[in-house]
Amino acid sequence: MNAIKFFKFNYRNSLLGAGLLTLVLVSCSKSNDDYYDLPDAAAVGVVHASAGLPALDVALDNNRLGVSYFNYTDRIEYFRAYTGNREIKVYNAGAASANPLFSKGLSFDAGKYYTVFIVDTAAKMDAVSLGDSTRSAGQDSVRIRFANMSPDASGLDLYVKGEANPIATNITYKKAGNFFSYKATFNIVFELRPTGQNTLLATMEPINLMRGNIYTIWSGGYRAGSQATGTRIKLDAFAH
Repeated sequence: MNAIKFFKFNYRNSLLGAGLLTLVLVSCSKSNDDYYDLPDAAAVGVVHASAGLPALDVALDNNRLGVSYFNYTDRIEYFRAYTGNREIKVYNAGAASANPLFSKGLSFDAGKYYTVFIVDTAAKMDAVSLGDSTRSAGQDSVRIRFANMSPDASGLDLYVKGEANPIATNITYKKAGNFFSYKATFNIVFELRPTGQNTLLATMEPINLMRGNIYTIWSGGYRAGSQATGTRIKLDAFAH
């Protein structure tokens, strides 16, 4: 699936003791019938959405994921996590556990799916937790949403190239629109514009929306960022 980045663990790194249950990967080809049975756990994925920062590592409570090559736009796919109040901690890759860049309390419910976006600079870092959808798409369609993780973009509209009307509108920073049905299609190109304006902020490489899948299209980086430093606003995507 072109332009969609997936981050996979080595299985040996998934044995994280009491804080996390065994990691099970969900690939972009999974159908909804393959989703976890989660009677007493949640499924959590994590996205590195902090443009300009180096590789990070992440922990829930004191259980490090050990992902020293977790780079900007990479995604840690769903892993099982115990429910209730948890503390997510973010480190520079290889940093000592006593020196997190950031920590925040999050809450997860049994049977639910979540994506946590790590956003903004080290000084202003935040963890944005979004509830994900497991509702099945129609026979010839997908389910899709747009999430704004660009700190200096107050409101964004998502367009399909060549179409006059946005498919998601006025999505503010740290927010996502609702999932909606969209036709499965090949080589679709998404475009990003400020809400109510024609200024083109970013164009995504063509991707294939495979029927039955669930997708999040998201923006990262800064309107005031630069291409040279890798901080310019951009669009990325992943399948759940």
